[in-house]
Order: sequence, then structure tokens, then C-alpha cells
Amino acid sequence: MADSKIARGGGNWIYGLNPVIEALLSDNGGVSVVCVGKTCKSIEKLSSCAATKSVPVNIVGKDYFDRFGNVSHQGVCALIERRNLLSIDELIRRAPPEPVFIILDEIEDPGNFGAILRTAECAGVDGVIFQLRRNAGITAVVEKASCGAAGLVPLCVISNIKNAIRALKERDVLICGADSETGVSLWEVDFTSSTAFVLGSEGRGLRRTVRELCDTAVKIPLYGKIKSLNVSVAAGVLLFERKRQGEIKKK
Repeated sequence: MADSKIARGGGNWIYGLNPVIEALLSDNGGVSVVCVGKTCKSIEKLSSCAATKSVPVNIVGKDYFDRFGNVSHQGVCALIERRNLLSIDELIRRAPPEPVFIILDEIEDPGNFGAILRTAECAGVDGVIFQLRRNAGITAVVEKASCGAAGLVPLCVISNIKNAIRALKERDVLICGADSETGVSLWEVDFTSSTAFVLGSEGRGLRRTVRELCDTAVKIPLYGKIKSLNVSVAAGVLLFERKRQGEIKKK
């Protein structure tokens, strides 16, 4: 039950102190119940946060957390109803004049997906777009890895990201595929207009059919012996380079 994928408008369990507190403080994820182990050292803090949203707190036994397997749940879990899932049209309509998006092409590792969401939130991304199939989905593991960002970043779940790419291109959003083999250096590309970065899986990279839809391909210059970055690290480099260019443009 803990790792079942969230359907549109559905809910799921999350675990860990920070993810649960972030969910309670966020307006994007409606928490219906918080369950706390008897030995949890943060019961008072959690109870205080839950009280502000009139969310009941249940004190449970240690075996209640067996549903999450061998993970660091810290004796805290909560059931949430996600509210930040948007259609591609809703995502575009709510975005600012020169938005930045991330499009994920089959990121199946939940740790990477969660880390990307955390990076996206820190970089002020206006939306993360991913497919319903062949993607990690918003699971309890992703929630934990994102440190609460999964409930803050606008999310668009779509049946095929190619349709999202086409919709963004129609609105003059620059589609930049991350491609370490054929891309041009990111230092040579102007990211100061509306931009969407497309990130592929660590094993396969971008699918050919997705790569062909991109307006350009960019790569991050590497100076060591290892020839690739973790995808969440690559996301951070690309996003903060765009932020850097934007700050220069304002001056």
C-alpha cells in the first residue's frame, strides 16, 4: 500500500518527519490523518502542526510502520490527498510569462525522481511533467527523497510526454534535451526565455523520438574521468544556469 502509485486526484501514504510536516504546512497536499509511533520524539511538534489544519493524530504501535518496509520512517506517517496534479493546459495557464519546466523521460528510480523534485522546488521551477507509465510516480519513497517538494512543485502527469512537448512548443517554449553525447555546451545556449529541460533515464538517456522533438540538445561539460552525472545533479546544473542567466539579464 505504501508504494502504490498515485492516480490523478488520489492519495497515498508518506512517511518521515520532514515530509509529513511539509505536507501539513503545504496547501497543495491535503492530509487526512497523521499516525505517530509511541516512541517518536516529535509528537508535540507534529500535533501542533496537525492542529492548525484540524488533522487528527493517531498514536500507533511500532508494527503499524511495517507497511513501509525497511526504510527510515522515523515513527511518523500520514495519508495525503494530492492537489498539485495538473493537466498540461492547466500547467501552462497557471505559469508566469517566461516559465521554466522539467520534462522527465522515463525516470524510474524513485530516489532520483524525488531528488529532481527537490532540486526543481529549490530552483523555482513552474512545473514538472512526467508520464503515468514507465516513471517512478509519486510514491512514499519519492515523497521522502523530495523532502516535501513533491507537495510543493506543480506536477503534470500525462499519458505521453511527447504531447506535452508539442503543446509547449506551440506556446514558444524552448525545448532543451539533455544529451551528453551530441548536445552543445550549456554555456553556449540562451535560456532566458520560456524553457523546458527534458531529462532522460540514466541508463538510456533520451529516447530517440523524444530527442527529435527537442529544439536543441545541451550537455554539461565534464572535467573528470567519469563521463556522466546523476540525473538529479544534471537537473540542478541546468536549472541554476538558467537562473544565473536570468539574474544577469535583469541587470
